[in-house]
Amino acid sequence: MKVISKFVIFSTLLLSLNFSTMPAANAGCQDYPESITPECVAENLAIAKLKKEADEAAQIAKRLQEEQTARDNAAKDAADRAATIAADNALAPDDCARSTNRYLQRCVDIEVERARLANEAKDAADLAATIAADNALAPDDCARSTNRYLQLCTDASVEKARRENEAIDSIRKISEFNTLQKLASEKYTANKCEQAANQILQVCIDSKSGADAVKKEAASLAKKINETQSLLTKPLVDANGEVILTALLKSKSLSSKNINATLNTRSLSATDKKSLSVYAKTLNNLKIIRGSSNFKIPLSKSLSEQFSSSTPKICSIVNGAIKTLKSGSCVLSIKFATESGYEIETTKKITVKR
Repeated sequence: MKVISKFVIFSTLLLSLNFSTMPAANAGCQDYPESITPECVAENLAIAKLKKEADEAAQIAKRLQEEQTARDNAAKDAADRAATIAADNALAPDDCARSTNRYLQRCVDIEVERARLANEAKDAADLAATIAADNALAPDDCARSTNRYLQLCTDASVEKARRENEAIDSIRKISEFNTLQKLASEKYTANKCEQAANQILQVCIDSKSGADAVKKEAASLAKKINETQSLLTKPLVDANGEVILTALLKSKSLSSKNINATLNTRSLSATDKKSLSVYAKTLNNLKIIRGSSNFKIPLSKSLSEQFSSSTPKICSIVNGAIKTLKSGSCVLSIKFATESGYEIETTKKITVKR
């Protein structure tokens, strides 16, 4: 209380300093030779004394405030320690939540294990979410986590970026052409080229031909932008054999190993790609054999094929045909190759209904 009283007293002293009682400072008392006159000397000394007293009072008030802040912080720390002790006393002596046990090796190990289990649970949840997201996509969708780093998907991403950049570049060029066309039109107008007598002037001929050329180029670029934007909305995988990913992945007869081998192949010709795409579609359509009907082989005129039955009691290969023996699942082992020598070995499951 004594310190607080001092603080109040000094604060009151500081506030009570009435600078209005200072001698009115004449402008001349700051300048020589008036400043050395007895009246100005007395005035300047009085002002200096009051300023010094004000500074000392401010320093004392600041120190008292710092002391009070230190006492407040000490009181808060004491209250926090008391609360911690009370919380500890409410817990069992071996409880790791007690502040005195927090850094025991046993408690550290428990916390590490808890964090490990929490991370494993999070990883499992993330994996489940990824799998669920993948299952909602088509098998050949490059957004699937399993397809993201396939060469074909990387190529598709690069190609999409190239098309986007091409569109942006075309838009920029159109803007530049619009500026050029405006300049040419202004030049045409400035020379009054709309008048029949002036249309034969070289400057008018040049400005008109320049404007027409720029307009034609801008129209060509606009068409190119539309084509590029149209391509960006279409899948890079098509059914015409340009890329065989869609057809092969939709064919459940092809194993992931063979699919990956196909995707990683970059030396296929357009003819091979088209042949494999058509053949994959044919295999995909080969699902059910009803009655005693047989499928003739080979299935393709452009591919070299070899067939064998992995289920001889259900179906067999006889005289260039798949012959059914009884109802069940007929599993065929198939090897086929393109004219250039590209080979795929796979199996095909067919349901036989007799």
